[in-house]
Amino acid sequence: MKDLIDYAYHTEETVTKSIHRLAAVLLTAVLVLFAAQATAQSGETYPVQPIRIIVPFPAGAVMDSTARTLGQEVSKSIGQQLIIENRPGGSFIIGNLACAKAAPDGYTICLNTNTYSDLVFSNLPYDPHTDFAPIIHLAGISSMLVANANAPFNSFKEMIALSKAKPGSINWGTWGHATAPDIHLRWINHQMGVNITAVPYKGGTQTIPAVISGEIQITQLAVGFSMPMIRAGKLKAIAIIGDRRSPQLPDVPALAEEGASTGILSYFGLFAPAKTPKPIVDRLNSEFDKAMRVPSVQEFFRKTTLEAIGGSAEQFSTFLKADGANAAKVFKTIGIRPVAAN
Repeated sequence: MKDLIDYAYHTEETVTKSIHRLAAVLLTAVLVLFAAQATAQSGETYPVQPIRIIVPFPAGAVMDSTARTLGQEVSKSIGQQLIIENRPGGSFIIGNLACAKAAPDGYTICLNTNTYSDLVFSNLPYDPHTDFAPIIHLAGISSMLVANANAPFNSFKEMIALSKAKPGSINWGTWGHATAPDIHLRWINHQMGVNITAVPYKGGTQTIPAVISGEIQITQLAVGFSMPMIRAGKLKAIAIIGDRRSPQLPDVPALAEEGASTGILSYFGLFAPAKTPKPIVDRLNSEFDKAMRVPSVQEFFRKTTLEAIGGSAEQFSTFLKADGANAAKVFKTIGIRPVAAN
């Protein structure tokens, strides 16, 4: 009987020790798992695979070229490929939605323009303020007012004077409801007390032949895109949209010099899906900010007449909040209300 009791005791002791050893192994595994996850979220090992940049513009557009130019430099630094995925259409909604719904792991980011699209569309499938994490403010877009070469005015002030003398005599080409040319036209009409007529087109590529032919008298185009046509005598430079002149066209006055403010700003930056760990956002910010200081990249910005900005993710976030608040006031003033996206 004693032997049986001793056997049972030793058996129970062995089982208990085995359970303790198993528990220790499991605890170690859990700790290793948490440590690995913490390391990944800290950005120490990030990235370990290619990064996808969603661009809601077609290949060849200046935003696409910017993403590719910066992507090449960042790829050299991090040792991983940056893949550009063009998802144009739907007023940028298609690409932005894909970015918002992606896993917040730093392997899908996106290039985006102004983030107050909720002031333009009433049925967005995402929230532009809460579904994205700002990474870096890449650039400001330098644009200008250009007129038909034979237009009966040669400056902004002359255009305003003609519009007051002959209301409705000037047609301004826009890209549709609440696009940058439409917003700037409404804002100028409001500020200057005139009634220049909006003529909507499907995009900037359609307004170019229209203004060259005289179908419309004036439109808004990017500075870099306009320069060859201005030099060829096909268009007249009227004003730079902004507070200061363009280095590429130093003789063309800015709107601020002509007594008009810009109203809204045009810019773009990089974003990650919301809830992307801050260390990963900071790593991406650091890499892209560093790439923007590479001489070849700075030359790209100069040639495209983009204003390189950079800075921290926090600075970009602060800028976005202030810009969104300003846009809301401007939109209310000029009567732009959200409509359903097509």
